[in-house]
Amino acid sequence: MQCVGIYDKNGYVAEQIKNMKFWSIRNDFELMDTIQDENEIFTYLNGSRPNIFLLVEDKNEGFAVERLKEITNLFLGVKIILIGYEKSYEVVRKIFLAGAFDYLIQPVDEKILEDSLIRVYDTLGLGYVVNDLQMKVDALVDNIFLGGGQEEIIIQSIIDQIYEDWKQDAINCQLITDKAKNHIYEILIDRKPWLEKFLYRNDFTYKFGFSLLRKEDIIRDWVRCFKEASKMVIKYQMIDDKLVYRIGKYVVVHVDEKLTLESVAKGVFLNPSYVSHIFKKVTGMNFTDYMAEVKVDRAKVLLRDSKMKIYDVAATVGYSNSEYFAKTFRKKTGYAPVAYQKMLAEMYDQN
Repeated sequence: MQCVGIYDKNGYVAEQIKNMKFWSIRNDFELMDTIQDENEIFTYLNGSRPNIFLLVEDKNEGFAVERLKEITNLFLGVKIILIGYEKSYEVVRKIFLAGAFDYLIQPVDEKILEDSLIRVYDTLGLGYVVNDLQMKVDALVDNIFLGGGQEEIIIQSIIDQIYEDWKQDAINCQLITDKAKNHIYEILIDRKPWLEKFLYRNDFTYKFGFSLLRKEDIIRDWVRCFKEASKMVIKYQMIDDKLVYRIGKYVVVHVDEKLTLESVAKGVFLNPSYVSHIFKKVTGMNFTDYMAEVKVDRAKVLLRDSKMKIYDVAATVGYSNSEYFAKTFRKKTGYAPVAYQKMLAEMYDQN
């Protein structure tokens, strides 16, 4: 829950803000009392501790930048949004240098204020994830790249710490777990960029306007997502073998293109016969089967988007003939692509 306080000497802007529809449709923001005496600001912030504080500038008096700096220095955890009249670059620059999270021009536009409040979510908690959770995050990442096996234990520890540190506040805890999940995903992709092709990004990306989940459901979701990451690492760790590294990496990086033994051999500056021979020798898999496997795994990710047509998926992974793609997909998975997509839709609608 994000608590929002307001200082407005005259009370007119505060009243306008209170009457915005935003508050009635968002249960993750709570509008607190308005104060009208500037001398009460420090007492109010110290006692009520709002997450966000709206400072409404009086047109006749303005609000001193030095006072703003004093507030932001004393209350580092509070996001200050100044609502004023000044539009000049010099003044606005000073406002941000004084520590304001945002600066809005009066009269206040409801959509602009809503966007500003939402942006608080984009910054809240990332520092905590990077600093307070880093050891456990590193442990999870290392475990994934070692082939997994300890995901559930590490994930339970991460989420238990979040809930303890954030006082069991369901909304803030879910927000922080989403931030942490996306942060871990970014680390995985940074280390192994090819993984991005084989993990459904939306599984790891924070979506504002979420429905509130139980802690147990969050843990279950994390385990599913990061076990899938471990599975992909195990499956394609062959591309880190020195002998087939260039070959395997070329296929996963160019999975969305039309690939043949000849085109891959040309791309890695090797003879086609050598590519076929060395790949089979090192991995035990025929190279053409490997290419098909990679494309099917990529297609599985694309099929998570229920709006994508089968022929679009086929075209995306480099098949000009959607019937041939469907035949290959069925051979590898036991499902026709349309049936697999329907199964995914039903599976994730239930979660």
